[in-house]
Amino acid sequence: MRRVVERYVGAPALYEELKHKPGRRVTLRSRGPDGSAIVKLYRSDRAARVAERISSLTGGPTEPELPTVLAVDTGKRMLVLSDVAGVPLREAVLARNRDECRRAGAAIAQWHRAWKGREPPPLDRHTIDDELAVLVDRAALAPREIGARVAAALSSVRKGWDSVTVVHRDLYEEQVLLGERVGLIDLDDIALGPPELDVGNLIAHLDLLELRSGRDLGASRTAFLEGYESVAKLDRDLLERCRTLARLRLACIHEEPRLLDGNSAPEAT
Repeated sequence: MRRVVERYVGAPALYEELKHKPGRRVTLRSRGPDGSAIVKLYRSDRAARVAERISSLTGGPTEPELPTVLAVDTGKRMLVLSDVAGVPLREAVLARNRDECRRAGAAIAQWHRAWKGREPPPLDRHTIDDELAVLVDRAALAPREIGARVAAALSSVRKGWDSVTVVHRDLYEEQVLLGERVGLIDLDDIALGPPELDVGNLIAHLDLLELRSGRDLGASRTAFLEGYESVAKLDRDLLERCRTLARLRLACIHEEPRLLDGNSAPEAT
């Protein structure tokens, strides 16, 4: 691994663990005298598939900035990506920095709009059945009370959608970076789907952040949506359905029953 990475960052390379998903992957940042890079080490044979997906987006807009594929080593199950500069959107959200939240929303809308009607061949369609399958699995692993409430709520979110653009599929406040340009990272699960899937997921994560931080983040949610809808409009019914799906999933993952206590509608812009 070291020899491959040092081609891009120089020697000696130092490593910082950014994320560890047991049984799935470890994400590292490598720094050297010539720069930095992101290194993903997979437990499965996903490296080549993820590289193909990310590389298929080279014809997109200049903002948000995406990582580029530097190297793939299928034997080591390793993917090396360029390092995207910026601080997570989370900081602007917690600071209630409306301008930065609007900037982030507008950039995500530009990305969705640029890929509307385009279908890069490596990307699969993400359907409501796919989303519900994940949710059912999560509910089965959740505490009994939460799992039962999530199962009972599934009938309200079964309506399908059209796959109209490229979507991140795991968009939340840590995946959007704010620097000179807005950046977008962790693109392992990109697919074809509705833009509301990404926006609903991010808003649901802000709901969770609000509960955990004890702060009123309504102004930040509103600013993000205002920024988004200054570029592209959202189907509000579908947005609320996608937000609900994400809240149900997050309630299971984080054992947070308060996310099941009802959704306020996304703030109007």
